[in-house]
Amino acid sequence: MDPRIGDFISKNRKKYTREAITQQLIEAGHDPADVDATWAALDTPDPDEAGLAGEGFWSRFFLFLVGLNVGVFLLVGLTTGMFQNLAGGGGVLAGVFAVALGIGALIAWGIVAAVGPDKMGRTTATIIGAVIPLVFALLIGGSCFALAGAIGPPPLPQVNGEMELQFDEPFALEATGAATCQPYRETTNYSVYGTNLGQIDGNSVYVSIDAYDIEPGTKEILLTVGAEGELSGQFWSNNADSQLEADVAPDGLSGTMTFAALFPAEGPTGPDGDTLSGTISWNCEAP
Repeated sequence: MDPRIGDFISKNRKKYTREAITQQLIEAGHDPADVDATWAALDTPDPDEAGLAGEGFWSRFFLFLVGLNVGVFLLVGLTTGMFQNLAGGGGVLAGVFAVALGIGALIAWGIVAAVGPDKMGRTTATIIGAVIPLVFALLIGGSCFALAGAIGPPPLPQVNGEMELQFDEPFALEATGAATCQPYRETTNYSVYGTNLGQIDGNSVYVSIDAYDIEPGTKEILLTVGAEGELSGQFWSNNADSQLEADVAPDGLSGTMTFAALFPAEGPTGPDGDTLSGTISWNCEAP
């Protein structure tokens, strides 16, 4: 295609008919074959831009918009641990994240609608309809992922089970009751709680065990036994003079702890300030 002929046609085709423009080019000395070839090149549409995006654009756009945001939601939810503990805070985070994605999708839709890609060529409409929602979805998803990484994933859910205890004299007691175990992510730390485990002096007994690493290979265990009433209570816990022997699963969901010389937590609250000894067993693992 002769660019001179092309430029002349482009400048004058809105003012004159094709026949008039062709006649002027021939009279100017251009080969009629070159003129016809230029007309043919100018009238051949770009296959990528042939026609408008049309009404079908919006149905494809909404499918892409919904699929993209659902995909980002699932990806971030799975990688940050939100779905692993919906009851322990992950559900709230997932809800906030879903709302943020929904707002982002509406904003993306508004921008695309304002641009009007359904009146553009297919290639341009596809780029506009894909890039704008993608930018908003990735921006919101990336922000949520970074935030979850900064504050950490929600804690693992508590697991219910059963606890058995046996206390030696002078607090002779054998009882069984409900237990709640709290495992932790990527660590052997654990917490176990038991309530309504019989009575001492008419007061309901509870047990609290918290184990955490103070340095590699060394675990600190705080064992507290309480007999708590409305007007008065008795409390014991271990200190440096107490003896503890623990046989506990790595996740803390089951174990046995034998103890001697738990001391009153706040002065001699037991008879004559007696210490507490015995054995506690628990199991929160699924049968």
